[in-house]
Amino acid sequence: YNNEMMCEEDIDLDEHWSYAIKGSLRALYYYEDLEKTCFSEMTDDERKEYRSYNFTLQDALKIRLSQETEEIRDKKIKISQIISALIDKCYDKLVHFVRNQNSRLAYMVFGVFLMEDGGKMTNELKEDILKYSDWAYEKHQFKNLEEEELRKKYLIEFREIIKRYIPGVPTLVSEKSPSDVYADHGPFDLTPIKYDIQI
Repeated sequence: YNNEMMCEEDIDLDEHWSYAIKGSLRALYYYEDLEKTCFSEMTDDERKEYRSYNFTLQDALKIRLSQETEEIRDKKIKISQIISALIDKCYDKLVHFVRNQNSRLAYMVFGVFLMEDGGKMTNELKEDILKYSDWAYEKHQFKNLEEEELRKKYLIEFREIIKRYIPGVPTLVSEKSPSDVYADHGPFDLTPIKYDIQI
């Protein structure tokens, strides 16, 4: 994944703050590119409808504090429906993007992205995500047992959710923000995971 601006700033895209699937900057950039691909396919009417359901700062705070109202839940459903329809519209383009990254992480992030809004996921793609999230790729990469067990927990949970996933049913995967992890464990010092697909 090439991003000249990020390289200029000398940011390590592979540094992990968490061993959850989206626990690194590289994962977040993959996710952002998938979003951009979808939103680039929006018509003016779809964009207008999407913006009409945008969350306010107050909504975001209530979600963070687990104090969702019925209105917020309705907004989330409507937004998921819009994004799911966009995923259907540009599914081939999204798959093409992921395959071109030559990265196991791209497949895993794609799985999270699709499931969050109940998006389309073919059996072929599901098999690819399960193939590239196999523990065998990672089990020898960690510097201690604590790291190994932490990553294995997230990976096994992710794989089980992928196996059970039903398109059309929004499904969440466990994630931790940098601030959550810092509050729990202090500064990040996790071994980066190698995700390259060897051809």
